[in-house]
Parts: sequence; C-alpha cells; structure tokens
Amino acid sequence: MANSQNSTVTYHAVSQDAAEAVIAAGMTSAKEIGSPISIAVVDPGGWLVSFRRMDKGVAGGVDGAIEKARSSAKFQSSLADFEKLADKQSYIGNLPGLIPLGGAEPLTVDGEFVGAVAVSGATEDVEQKVAEAAAKHFNS
Repeated sequence: MANSQNSTVTYHAVSQDAAEAVIAAGMTSAKEIGSPISIAVVDPGGWLVSFRRMDKGVAGGVDGAIEKARSSAKFQSSLADFEKLADKQSYIGNLPGLIPLGGAEPLTVDGEFVGAVAVSGATEDVEQKVAEAAAKHFNS
C-alpha cells in the first residue's frame, strides 16, 4: 500500500480574482499603447481561468491569446525566450505545444509557477510589452 504522504501532489493555481486583476492590468497597458488586444490567463495545467477581448480586437487574437497562454504554461516559461532560441535553432518551432512567439509570460508566487498570461491581436512587440505589464502586476 502506498504511503498517503507520497501518493498525492498539491499545487497552487492563480485564482479567478487574481486572473481578473492581471487582465485589467494588461488591458490598461494596451489602452495606453492604443492597441486593442485579446488577453488570457490559464492555470498551471493550461486551463483557461479568465479571458477578455477588447472592443475592436481582431478575432484571430482570441485563439492566439489562449493558445499562447497554454504554451507558456506547458513550458513554465516566457515564450519570448523560445522565440530567441528559434532564431538560432529552427527545430524549436516544431516542439509539440510550443508557440515560439513573444506575448506570453509565466505567473509565479514565491518562485512557484501558478499560471500564465498571454496577449494576441497586435504586433509582437506590443503583445510582449502588454504581457510583461500584466505579469509584473501579478508577480510584484
């Protein structure tokens, strides 16, 4: 029989309220830049916790934000890191579930990964800036 202390794993996840605050911070940043975006927050398993599409945000940004957030969660990393690697190592873009584009950042609490935020529907530079602003709001 398995020892009950060794048979379960617990983890923390971003809460609904925190996800909403992350999205609000991202939307504020996007408004300041003047770019309507879609923004998604997922838990550590990549499951959607919250999502918003700004008025006039492009339809393609919806799936883009959600899938980039899932990709960031799967690899528990900033997708911008993989974007830089993909420039030098083309096979990076072929890894299952990895989207090597900027605009997705991990969310952490005391160094523990609890989810990810991602932005889509603008230029990659804008998406990265908004994602960083949203993650900074959470991680601060």
